[in-house]
Amino acid sequence: MDPSEEKISRPQPARKKRSFVFPVMVLFALLLAGSGIAFYLNYQADPPLAIPEQLEKDKDAQTQPVPAEGSEEVDPVIAETIETIATIDVTAIHPDSNPIPESEAIPEQDVTVTPSAAITAPIVPPEAITAPAILLEPPPFAACSEPEKRLNAFYTHLDRQPYMMAYGLKETSQDHFTVLIAKLLDHPPKVTRESDDLYTILRNTAHFFRIAGKDNILMLQGILNSENKKLEQILADYYFLISTPECGRTKYAENISNDDLYEYGCFFLNTMGGRLYLFRRDSLSRMVVTYYAILLVDDANNQQNNRHGINLKPAVSMLLSEMETGGTSLKYFENYIDMLYDLKEKYQ
Repeated sequence: MDPSEEKISRPQPARKKRSFVFPVMVLFALLLAGSGIAFYLNYQADPPLAIPEQLEKDKDAQTQPVPAEGSEEVDPVIAETIETIATIDVTAIHPDSNPIPESEAIPEQDVTVTPSAAITAPIVPPEAITAPAILLEPPPFAACSEPEKRLNAFYTHLDRQPYMMAYGLKETSQDHFTVLIAKLLDHPPKVTRESDDLYTILRNTAHFFRIAGKDNILMLQGILNSENKKLEQILADYYFLISTPECGRTKYAENISNDDLYEYGCFFLNTMGGRLYLFRRDSLSRMVVTYYAILLVDDANNQQNNRHGINLKPAVSMLLSEMETGGTSLKYFENYIDMLYDLKEKYQ
């Protein structure tokens, strides 16, 4: 056989077929990317077509006036309601008319009004509103009125007593004793170094007689004998008005100095003349006057003005013992004892 024919007749290996899937996928991806880029560029360059109705609304909105800042358009129904409320006669409505029973009363609730819901209502003048009466807080000096009224009543009572007419007063007893008290305060007794000489002791013993005079001493003795049961209340009212700063404007306290009263408190506690005056009176009157003398010196201690250096410890202990023994018939016995025990603990 011819060698050339043998070559031709020999079977040839099968050729491998070329695949077109991958090129097609690459081409499809390129087309998709190009379409997306073109769509994006066209969307940015050309805005979307506006609807004719929307264009008309935008045009009308531009021609309308812009409301002022902070104000909002009010609904016609709400505006009509406001006008109706404004026509109501507020003066014809009484706050007490048609009261709501407590069982039907609507409890108060915290309501927060948002700016969008706020409506400017017409302003009603204050004189057109009838408000209920408001109970004002009493002024600080209201407590001074009761003691002042009791003292006024006491002096009025004195002016009507037959025994007072015998003294021939040319003015009311209130005016007379106001002048007498001022005179006594202007001439205080000698408190310190009383026992240095007999003359000072005698002057202190006759202090009230020298300053007030014989007629006033006799009149005071007559009042103490006839009005002895009122002494506690009189001294309590005087002390309250004098020691309360808010009562300084009252006529019984406006011209009285605490320094002058301190001198008389020391006089009754620390001098022979003052103690002799007290021991000439009944025991109940003596205990009450001693009690207020102690309070006057204690007030000076609180103000750091005890210039005579009076020691209250023995005076408090002595009076406390005396009251517990024979002072139970006093009107304010419990108050005296409570205060004296507080002072005893304070000065122990």
